[in-house]
Amino acid sequence: MTKRELSAILAKASTEETAELAGKIKRECEIKMLKEPQKTLVMVKVRESVKNSLFYLGEILATECMVTVNGVRGMTVIAGDDFEKAVDAAVIDGYLNCVGEPKASIVIDKIRELGREQAEGRAALNRQLRKSKVNFNVMGE
Repeated sequence: MTKRELSAILAKASTEETAELAGKIKRECEIKMLKEPQKTLVMVKVRESVKNSLFYLGEILATECMVTVNGVRGMTVIAGDDFEKAVDAAVIDGYLNCVGEPKASIVIDKIRELGREQAEGRAALNRQLRKSKVNFNVMGE
Protein backbone atom coordinates (compact mmCIF):
# COMPACT_ATOMS: atom_id res chain seq x y z
CA MET A 1 0.00 0.00 0.00
CA THR A 2 1.43 3.35 -1.03
CA LYS A 3 1.53 6.43 1.21
CA ARG A 4 -0.94 8.07 -1.15
CA GLU A 5 -3.50 5.26 -0.72
CA LEU A 6 -2.93 5.16 3.03
CA SER A 7 -3.40 8.92 3.33
CA ALA A 8 -6.58 8.90 1.23
CA ILE A 9 -8.17 6.18 3.36
CA LEU A 10 -7.19 7.79 6.67
CA ALA A 11 -8.38 11.21 5.50
CA LYS A 12 -11.83 9.82 4.72
CA ALA A 13 -11.99 7.76 7.93
CA SER A 14 -13.81 9.01 11.00
CA THR A 15 -12.03 9.99 14.21
CA GLU A 16 -13.33 6.81 15.85
CA GLU A 17 -11.99 4.61 13.04
CA THR A 18 -8.50 6.12 13.22
CA ALA A 19 -8.56 5.90 17.03
CA GLU A 20 -9.41 2.20 16.79
CA LEU A 21 -6.51 1.58 14.39
CA ALA A 22 -4.03 3.57 16.50
CA GLY A 23 -5.22 2.32 19.91
CA LYS A 24 -3.26 -0.93 19.96
CA ILE A 25 -0.17 0.80 18.58
CA LYS A 26 -0.33 3.40 21.36
CA ARG A 27 -0.57 0.66 24.00
CA GLU A 28 2.31 -1.44 22.64
CA CYS A 29 4.80 1.15 21.37
CA GLU A 30 6.68 4.10 22.78
CA ILE A 31 5.13 7.27 21.34
CA LYS A 32 6.83 10.67 21.61
CA MET A 33 5.32 13.88 20.33
CA LEU A 34 7.77 15.81 18.13
CA LYS A 35 5.31 18.41 16.91
CA GLU A 36 2.01 18.88 18.72
CA PRO A 37 -1.05 18.96 16.46
CA GLN A 38 -1.55 22.46 15.16
CA LYS A 39 -3.66 24.24 12.61
CA THR A 40 -2.09 25.38 9.37
CA LEU A 41 -3.16 26.58 5.94
CA VAL A 42 -2.39 24.55 2.82
CA MET A 43 -2.61 25.76 -0.76
CA VAL A 44 -4.81 23.55 -2.94
CA LYS A 45 -3.38 22.90 -6.39
CA VAL A 46 -5.87 21.93 -9.12
CA ARG A 47 -5.39 20.82 -12.71
CA GLU A 48 -7.48 22.83 -15.17
CA SER A 49 -9.13 20.44 -17.63
CA VAL A 50 -9.04 22.45 -20.88
CA LYS A 51 -5.36 23.49 -21.05
CA ASN A 52 -4.29 20.79 -18.56
CA SER A 53 -2.40 23.41 -16.56
CA LEU A 54 -2.02 23.70 -12.79
CA PHE A 55 -3.30 26.61 -10.73
CA TYR A 56 -3.89 27.33 -7.05
CA LEU A 57 -7.55 27.21 -6.09
CA GLY A 58 -7.02 28.67 -2.63
CA GLU A 59 -6.19 27.66 0.90
CA ILE A 60 -7.77 25.09 3.20
CA LEU A 61 -7.48 24.67 6.94
CA ALA A 62 -5.44 21.60 7.87
CA THR A 63 -3.96 20.00 10.96
CA GLU A 64 -0.38 18.76 11.04
CA CYS A 65 1.32 16.52 13.59
CA MET A 66 4.63 14.67 13.94
CA VAL A 67 5.45 11.83 16.33
CA THR A 68 8.01 9.08 16.81
CA VAL A 69 6.95 5.48 17.25
CA ASN A 70 9.77 3.47 18.81
CA GLY A 71 12.18 6.13 17.54
CA VAL A 72 10.88 6.21 13.95
CA ARG A 73 9.21 9.37 12.67
CA GLY A 74 5.59 9.47 11.55
CA MET A 75 3.71 12.54 10.39
CA THR A 76 0.43 13.64 8.92
CA VAL A 77 -1.33 16.64 7.45
CA ILE A 78 -5.11 16.25 7.37
CA ALA A 79 -7.74 18.70 6.14
CA GLY A 80 -9.83 20.13 8.97
CA ASP A 81 -9.07 20.78 12.61
CA ASP A 82 -9.40 17.33 14.18
CA PHE A 83 -6.36 17.12 16.47
CA GLU A 84 -7.10 13.59 17.72
CA LYS A 85 -7.38 12.21 14.18
CA ALA A 86 -4.12 13.92 13.20
CA VAL A 87 -2.25 12.35 16.14
CA ASP A 88 -3.71 8.91 15.41
CA ALA A 89 -2.83 9.13 11.70
CA ALA A 90 0.73 10.19 12.56
CA VAL A 91 1.03 7.25 14.98
CA ILE A 92 -0.18 4.84 12.28
CA ASP A 93 2.30 6.32 9.78
CA GLY A 94 5.18 6.02 12.26
CA TYR A 95 4.24 2.44 13.10
CA LEU A 96 4.15 1.43 9.44
CA ASN A 97 7.54 3.10 8.94
CA CYS A 98 9.20 1.23 11.83
CA VAL A 99 7.88 -2.33 11.88
CA GLY A 100 8.65 -5.22 9.57
CA GLU A 101 6.18 -6.57 7.03
CA PRO A 102 4.69 -9.37 9.23
CA LYS A 103 3.51 -6.97 11.97
CA ALA A 104 2.53 -4.21 9.56
CA SER A 105 0.35 -6.56 7.51
CA ILE A 106 -2.28 -6.70 10.28
CA VAL A 107 -2.66 -2.90 10.33
CA ILE A 108 -2.49 -2.68 6.54
CA ASP A 109 -5.24 -5.31 6.21
CA LYS A 110 -7.47 -3.31 8.55
CA ILE A 111 -6.79 -0.14 6.55
CA ARG A 112 -7.56 -1.94 3.28
CA GLU A 113 -10.84 -3.21 4.75
CA LEU A 114 -11.69 0.34 5.79
CA GLY A 115 -10.90 1.47 2.22
CA ARG A 116 -13.25 -1.20 0.80
CA GLU A 117 -16.02 -0.04 3.14
CA GLN A 118 -15.47 3.55 2.03
CA ALA A 119 -15.60 2.52 -1.65
CA GLU A 120 -18.83 0.58 -1.09
CA GLY A 121 -20.35 3.61 0.64
CA ARG A 122 -19.37 5.89 -2.25
CA ALA A 123 -20.78 3.40 -4.77
CA ALA A 124 -24.09 3.24 -2.89
CA LEU A 125 -24.29 7.03 -2.80
CA ASN A 126 -23.47 7.24 -6.53
CA ARG A 127 -26.27 4.75 -7.30
CA GLN A 128 -28.73 6.91 -5.38
CA LEU A 129 -27.57 10.09 -7.11
CA ARG A 130 -27.77 8.53 -10.59
CA LYS A 131 -31.51 8.07 -10.11
CA SER A 132 -31.95 11.85 -10.16
CA LYS A 133 -29.60 12.49 -13.10
CA VAL A 134 -31.14 14.52 -15.89
CA ASN A 135 -30.20 13.80 -19.52
CA PHE A 136 -30.59 17.20 -21.22
CA ASN A 137 -30.10 15.74 -24.71
CA VAL A 138 -33.32 13.74 -24.37
CA MET A 139 -35.26 16.68 -22.93
CA GLY A 140 -34.59 18.85 -26.00
CA GLU A 141 -36.16 16.40 -28.47
